Amino acid sequence: MSVDGEVRDGVATITLNRPGKLNAMTDAMWSTLDAMLAELSADPEVRVVVLTGAGGAFCGGSDVGGLLDDLDTLPDRIRVSNRCVLAVHEAPVPTVAMVDGIAAGSGANLALACDFVVASDRSRFLQLFIRRGLSLDSGASWLLPRLVGDRRARRLALLGDSLDAATALEWGMVTAVVPQDRLPAEVAALTDRLRGLAPGALSGTKSLLNAAWETDLAAALEAEIANQVDVISSPEARAAIADFLRKH
Repeated sequence: MSVDGEVRDGVATITLNRPGKLNAMTDAMWSTLDAMLAELSADPEVRVVVLTGAGGAFCGGSDVGGLLDDLDTLPDRIRVSNRCVLAVHEAPVPTVAMVDGIAAGSGANLALACDFVVASDRSRFLQLFIRRGLSLDSGASWLLPRLVGDRRARRLALLGDSLDAATALEWGMVTAVVPQDRLPAEVAALTDRLRGLAPGALSGTKSLLNAAWETDLAAALEAEIANQVDVISSPEARAAIADFLRKH
């Protein structure tokens, strides 16, 4: 039972490792992930973060075994998992969820908060809170309507139905669906593309897109100016512009 991290060639891979329980997250695992994400976000060598699960599942959600043990500390315990969802959404680098098998509850929302969700064709997404007599958490009430629209979000949240990978792709919940045996190669190809792009441009673009739902067009235009001024003098931008001018 662990959360394992590895950084190689600028790609940080985080593996939720509790396969006997579909990688359901204990409080200790959420705390480890919280600390790991904070550390990686501050590491200038990290260009992409990949989240995945061990043993043929992404994450079965939070372990409800100890949920009722101490209701006084429950809000703070939930805040830890919420910080993890917010961290992947707001990370200064692109985040990729590599989903194989089930992604349920807070595990599904951890994946959906990433910039890219690449799923195997046997993946399933499930907002199972209602099946446990619980209401939504881990960002589902914010993420789902934005990804799939209000009516579909209500269907997923109020019925707790399982959604297969093909439908999740059709509804806009995932970026791509590939055969299970091609999943690692597909994610590797994506991370290679992202590593080749200017980090300042990626970070600025991500922050603009994250703010888009909370601002108007006039404010977005001003934010775009500020970001462009920040990145245009970077070595990567100068090299890309010079290369374009040489070719044209």
